[in-house]
Amino acid sequence: MIKRTHALILNRLLNLSLRQQLSVIFVIMIVVPMSFMYFITSHWYKPFLLKVVFERNLAAAEHITEKLDRLIDDKIKILNLFSIPAEITSMDRDEQTPILEFMVNQYPELQFATVGDLTGKQIARSDGKPLDPAADFTEHEFYRQVLATGTCTISNMLIAKTSGKPVIVLAAPIKDSQGVVIGVLMIGLDPEFLNRYLQEMKLQNMCYYYVVNQAGEILLHTNGAFVDSSDVTKNLAPVKASLSGTAGIIEYEYNNQKKLAGYSYLPFARWGVIVQQPLDEAMADIIMANTAGMIAIICSCILALLLGLTLANTMSKPLARLSEATKRLAQGDLSIQLKATSQGEIGQLITTFNNMASQLLIRDAAIRESEQQYRTLVNNVSIGIYRRSINPDEPLLQANPALANILGYESVEELLTIPAYELYFKHYFQNHPEKPISRLNNIINNNEIPMQKKDGTPIVCSMIDIASNDMQDNIMWFDGVITDITERKLSEVALRKSHEELEARVAERTNELVQLNQKLAQLSISDGLTGISNRRYFDDILELEWQRSARSQLPLALIMLDIDYFKLYNDSYGHLAGDECLKQVANVLKTTIKRAYDLAARYGGEEFTIILPDTDINGAFTVAEKIRKNIEKLAINHEPSLISCVVTVSLGVVAMIPDISYKPESLIAAADKALYQAKQTGRNKTIIADSPS
Repeated sequence: MIKRTHALILNRLLNLSLRQQLSVIFVIMIVVPMSFMYFITSHWYKPFLLKVVFERNLAAAEHITEKLDRLIDDKIKILNLFSIPAEITSMDRDEQTPILEFMVNQYPELQFATVGDLTGKQIARSDGKPLDPAADFTEHEFYRQVLATGTCTISNMLIAKTSGKPVIVLAAPIKDSQGVVIGVLMIGLDPEFLNRYLQEMKLQNMCYYYVVNQAGEILLHTNGAFVDSSDVTKNLAPVKASLSGTAGIIEYEYNNQKKLAGYSYLPFARWGVIVQQPLDEAMADIIMANTAGMIAIICSCILALLLGLTLANTMSKPLARLSEATKRLAQGDLSIQLKATSQGEIGQLITTFNNMASQLLIRDAAIRESEQQYRTLVNNVSIGIYRRSINPDEPLLQANPALANILGYESVEELLTIPAYELYFKHYFQNHPEKPISRLNNIINNNEIPMQKKDGTPIVCSMIDIASNDMQDNIMWFDGVITDITERKLSEVALRKSHEELEARVAERTNELVQLNQKLAQLSISDGLTGISNRRYFDDILELEWQRSARSQLPLALIMLDIDYFKLYNDSYGHLAGDECLKQVANVLKTTIKRAYDLAARYGGEEFTIILPDTDINGAFTVAEKIRKNIEKLAINHEPSLISCVVTVSLGVVAMIPDISYKPESLIAAADKALYQAKQTGRNKTIIADSPS
């Protein structure tokens, strides 16, 4: 039944006159697209627009997240770089202050730079002002986290005491040469800078972003006028979704207004990033533009329908005559002219046809002249121009004198006798002796190609090869241009070699500087005469071990020893012998203590000290006695001594579980008191001190 209906309609349409057929076709061409467009707009366009807005907001949120992550990562690298120099690890204000000032001057986005010690006290600050004695950085979670983990961290929004302005703090650990955390380096990021940095990315109209922390507090915002209060913000759907650690889109309602939000998550800072836009504002411009477009399309369609019906009525009669003339014109009869029978559109079309035939006749002559000019130009340019067949075994079809000159041939005629593949450098196809056409076609396409001159000299050429196709898309030939770039390639090789030599020299110099810095770091903690640790390094390590033992509630032991009657030894044998005696005693200390974390140091003059972490009084006494006996076994001659004919030492030993309310100096005082008792009661002995109070 349906087939018979279709056949009947088609038969009726074919039986209509040309004017009627054109009229029906015009009506169908207008009504069907308009109906289809209305259906698309009504059912599909709005969801599509919503998807576009969602994806745009999500892309903006992820882009902001990426920019923040990159910025924070750059600042962490700066922190890690500036926490390494000896000036910073010295924990000395006079040495640290110039470095901090340099950081703030170098990076204008920083409000300040400061250093704190393990107790949270301020050590140095970038503005050079007096230190704040009341400062206690340990009250901040980010500071405690750096001390606990030994890694970088970031704070929430704070109010800087120095400026009273909002600030976000990035902190990194300062470590000594053994990798032990000895302090914290902090920089303050200006939130206004972050907002300016993010606002370089232009958002759509009425579209804004905000960044929140884990508590839902707003850290950054496009415009303060849009900031929601924190107690409400933390309950918003996109805030909860972003803080869950994911990225996505969401539509939600706030204050009786629907909003379209894209959200993302910044893992290191644990921040959520939201980009949103009111639904009404997001859709307004697009819907208005769509409505205006629809009106314009409808008006254009109505006008086209009216014009089409008119044309259909007037074009049908002379079309056959015009069609026949067109065939003759296509066959090359450019002298044909038709007689116009009316002054209407068809008459104008016939007049236009006559003018076109006349213009084609004129242009045919102009093309012939232009072709001659083109040949003249091709024969005189300095770059090679050619046409080749799809078979590389055949010679070139055409070539200009410049190409013959580039390849070292005396004439174009001689060049056109050479198979195309022989023009390439002989090693170029050594792995492909069959010279496959497909490979040749693939590689000669805007590439640098090795070629050879007639005498075999290799050259490098830049080649652009374009295929010309027939109506069935089959390749007929290739047209191309060739430029000799041998000199440029040689220059590039020379430049690359110079660059590699310069990089090698820079790497060598950098390695020398690293080794020199390592030597300087070792010298700063060593005693110049004995080679063991110096007094300054001893004080630093004792402070660290005191704090560690206090936290772990493990005993900390200290041994102090003094060479008996060393002044008499120096007066009798001279200072050179005295220096040698000190070196031998120091060597006994180094070889007697076994654990990597034990420390032997020269305290001053002929006085030495040893730190023994995690050691009780019995273990410390055993080590002290072993040292005393090993020194006596050295049998260093000491005739002036009042107690022995060889060098001996007196030792004081103390051990305790430190109390953070006391200073490590109490441990030194107790050991020194025991050493004094050993010297007062006969020397060459070890005295255990009373527990310090």
